[in-house]
Amino acid sequence: MMLRALLILILVVPAPLLWADNRWDECLPGKLVFTMIPKKDMDEQLVEYRPLVALLGEGLGIPVEMVRPSSYDSVVDGLVSRAVDVAVLGPAAYIMARERDDGIQAFASLAVRPGHYTPAGSFYRSLLLVRAEREFRRAADLRGARVALTDPASTSGSLIPKTAFADAINRPLEVFFGGRVYAGSHDNAMDALLADRVDAAFVSSSRVDEYLRRGLIDKDTFRVLWNSEPLHYDPFVFRSGLCPALRQRISQLMTQPSERRQAFLESVHATDITPVEHADYRPVENLMK
Repeated sequence: MMLRALLILILVVPAPLLWADNRWDECLPGKLVFTMIPKKDMDEQLVEYRPLVALLGEGLGIPVEMVRPSSYDSVVDGLVSRAVDVAVLGPAAYIMARERDDGIQAFASLAVRPGHYTPAGSFYRSLLLVRAEREFRRAADLRGARVALTDPASTSGSLIPKTAFADAINRPLEVFFGGRVYAGSHDNAMDALLADRVDAAFVSSSRVDEYLRRGLIDKDTFRVLWNSEPLHYDPFVFRSGLCPALRQRISQLMTQPSERRQAFLESVHATDITPVEHADYRPVENLMK
C-alpha cells in the first residue's frame, strides 16, 4: 500500500566490488532502498542525492533504488513497513518513526557550512520569518495573522512552533494565529511568504541560507521575529532488522573520505557526514512527550 503512494525512481549502479566473505553474501539484500523527506523541489533533491546513491551502490556491490516520497509520513511508513532500508528523516519524523518501531536507528548527519541564519556544524534553528517591509516588528504583532507551516511531521516547521514558540507566547498556535496552512515543504512556505499569500512562515534556517546562496533572496528580504534553540540536523537512519554488517559497511562508506563522498557533500553544500546516535535527538523526543 505504501509503495503505491510513492513514485519510484530506480538508479541501478553497476557494482563490480565483490565481498569474499560468505557472511557478506548472506547479509546483502538484492537491492538497497533509499529515500528522504521532501524539503524542497523533489527533482532537485533527487539529483543532489545521486552521488550518495553511486557511493553506496559501488561500495556495497548491489543496486540502489531511490524512492521519490510524497510526504514526511510516506518516508516514515516506508521505514516501519521495511519497504525502505535507509532514509533521511527530520528529527521529529525520526522520533515518530521510533515510536512505531524502536529498531529504527539514527547513525549519521550532515554538517553544514556557516550561513547568515545557520551556525556551522550539525545544528540549525527554527525561524519565524516575515517580509522585512511589512509592519511586523515582534512576534506579538502577528496575533491574528496568517502563518505557513511546512509538514505536520517537520521539526522546525511544525513541532517547534507548536511547542517552543507556543510556550514563548503562552498561547497555542490555533489561538494566536488567524490562519495556518501546511505548505508541504520549507521552500513552499518561503515561496508563499514571498508571494504574500501568508504573513509569516516557520522554516528551517538552513533552507533560508540556501535561498540566500542561490540569490532568491538577499539579507534584507526577511525579518526574523523568533528563533529556536539549536536543533541537531536531520539524521540518516536504518530500518529495523537491517543486517548489522550491512549497517557497519554503510556507515563506513558515508563517514570515511572518498571521491564519491566528497561529490555528495559538494552536491548538498555540506562539509562532512558525522556519526550520531539516538541520544542526540532526545531533546526533540522530550518535546513530543
